[in-house]
Amino acid sequence: MTTHVSSVAAICVLLVAPAALAGCSSSHHAAKDAREGVSRSSSALPSNRLIVLGDSIAGIPLGEPRKSVEKAVGHGKSSRRGLVWYFGGRLLVDYWFHDQLTTRVEAVETRWGGFHTRSGVHVGTSRQALRALHVTCREGECSRAAGRLPDAPGTLFTMRHGKVAQIDIFYG
Repeated sequence: MTTHVSSVAAICVLLVAPAALAGCSSSHHAAKDAREGVSRSSSALPSNRLIVLGDSIAGIPLGEPRKSVEKAVGHGKSSRRGLVWYFGGRLLVDYWFHDQLTTRVEAVETRWGGFHTRSGVHVGTSRQALRALHVTCREGECSRAAGRLPDAPGTLFTMRHGKVAQIDIFYG
């Protein structure tokens, strides 16, 4: 899991800019989307905002075929081959696994505070509130593995200043 977590963290550092779009007005988004060829459905706010640890964000589960994701939420915007932003930059879906492009969801990531777990944990939640999720914390990260086997699904909470800054769900 450590190797994948490091690669996810490295990719995330390179992809910070789309998070700035979250505060833009919807008319600005519509004009920008039209210029960039992004379908309106891919930049609209998600109706499903639930995070299921080790499984999904916004109803997009690990292992879901890319065609099913695109049918449900639109084509999104690709920042790099196999990395696609949906919901106007609020959710990143990674279609890479073990250095190979796949046709299935291999990881989902968010830095947007609008997604939440059933217990209310979201980007912006304090480290103390994560205790209810039985996560293990160290060196700016808190994690929870869904299994002990190699490549088992897991959830990673990246912490900054004592609060959740990013949530990743991926095969470890």
